[in-house]
Amino acid sequence: MSSHLTYAQQHGPTTGDRVRLADTGLTLRVEADAQRSGDEFLTGYAKTGRDGIHYQARLTDRTCDLIVSNVLLVDPVLGIRKASIGIKDGRIAAVGRAGNPDTLGGVDVLAGTGTTVIPGEGLIATPGIVDTHVHLCSPGIMRAALASGVTTIVSQNFGPTWGCGITSPAELRHALRAFDAFPVNIALLARGSSSHPDPLLRALEQGGASGFKVHEDMGAHARALDTALTVADDHDVQVALHSDTLNEAMFVQDTLAVIGGRTLHAFHVEGCGGGHAPNVLQLAGLANIIGSSTNPSLPYTRDTAAEHLNMIATVHRLDPDDPDCRRMAHDRIRSSTLGAEDVLHDLGVIPITSSDSQAMGRIGETVRRTFAIAAKMRALDPEPRGDDNERVLRYIAKLTINPAIAHGMAHEVGALTPGRLADIVLWNPAYFGAKPQLVLKAGYPAWGATGDPNASTETSQPLVLGPQVGAYGATAADLSVAFVSRSAHDSGTDTLPTQRRRVAVRDTRTIGLADMNRNDRLSDVRVHPDTGRVTLDGDPINSPPAQATALSQLYFL
Repeated sequence: MSSHLTYAQQHGPTTGDRVRLADTGLTLRVEADAQRSGDEFLTGYAKTGRDGIHYQARLTDRTCDLIVSNVLLVDPVLGIRKASIGIKDGRIAAVGRAGNPDTLGGVDVLAGTGTTVIPGEGLIATPGIVDTHVHLCSPGIMRAALASGVTTIVSQNFGPTWGCGITSPAELRHALRAFDAFPVNIALLARGSSSHPDPLLRALEQGGASGFKVHEDMGAHARALDTALTVADDHDVQVALHSDTLNEAMFVQDTLAVIGGRTLHAFHVEGCGGGHAPNVLQLAGLANIIGSSTNPSLPYTRDTAAEHLNMIATVHRLDPDDPDCRRMAHDRIRSSTLGAEDVLHDLGVIPITSSDSQAMGRIGETVRRTFAIAAKMRALDPEPRGDDNERVLRYIAKLTINPAIAHGMAHEVGALTPGRLADIVLWNPAYFGAKPQLVLKAGYPAWGATGDPNASTETSQPLVLGPQVGAYGATAADLSVAFVSRSAHDSGTDTLPTQRRRVAVRDTRTIGLADMNRNDRLSDVRVHPDTGRVTLDGDPINSPPAQATALSQLYFL
């Protein structure tokens, strides 16, 4: 009879076991286990995964192409439980007990002699990360994204160019074709800062844009915002807003009046990344506003304010030696709202985290900074529980299902439920949030830890995160999708040169904060115009700057 520790080492943790997540101080409790003790599905020498035992010899319609066996799911929809994930034709076919129904009862995930297996025992599986705020200023961003577990990107740039949003159909088509080289789902936002609808319509119908970005540097005034929202309502796409920091054209209450109850995704809602000063944070908690944060301000630390000054100057073409430019940059940096942002995330008022890559954010740090907030807030929790399941699920939802819902992609990505693309990230618990073990794109190895290619085994040191077979040749495009507008998808005159499958975004105009998974708290957030004090439903909120953060120097030099 094996000890419980030996069993867990062979088969992974089981119901009631606890798993620590890296150096975060967060602990998972396994809520359920699809395995049945004594008759487990296991691959390897002298194991049960053999023809006629737990592999079915005959081929059926339910036989999976690939199975991730006995992995601990951390999924915003399915919860925290151990199960096998069955994949067929690039999609998740089933989740549950794996094996041969001819020899086992209660089989959900059918294994045949033609099924490939990735041993998941002892690993954690999350959905692929969805980053809705990316400036693709260089192709290298794609590699850094994959190395952190990002499998879906919503971008508004195609290189080191000035401008937020890609409006020209020619540029949109070139960008879509260029990104075929990477195993990442892509959606492109067109520039929404236009007083006339024609450029927006052309970007949707001819260029395949999936939504709009309204940005103050291009114009976030009333006419532009209303135009973008009107076109979005007509075509079922999302509008992302970087509002007017200087309050030149509108104050926050004016912006809300223009929005008029329509759905909107408010980027970097705290304001350090831009937006009505000093009170853009008041957009958080409103029923029709889906707020998000970008990772430079996550979590609030002793160095956050100092770091932002030069970043703001650089990305907005300000002169740091000019007093007026310095003053404008300083106006965006407020310790009170930075401290409140972490609290609002922990309470589920802000439902999404993203990178704002190379427009002040770092694409490879969104996952680890998101869970660094969770670690910080757990340490401040006056009533810690026996496990952190709810907190962990709240934060993984910010990275996966919620951004997918916000941008009309949740029918394809965002969770590990059957029917969705098999975009899966596997993590060693000791490195959870910092460095993935393997990234599967549509059920195919795309990125992961690779040993010395001249070594005798695949795990020989040094292990380096890098491309797998799915990142090479035409396979990268085969495994990925291009999210486009319905009007481009259904036009009948497809001029998009991408080799990817086109998928229309949908259901973006009838959603709001209440539709966000585990992050749906409607609240009245107020920022005092003079003191900057933040209140939530009348009560002051703040958190101190962290002196050290999880998932940082222990894992990265």
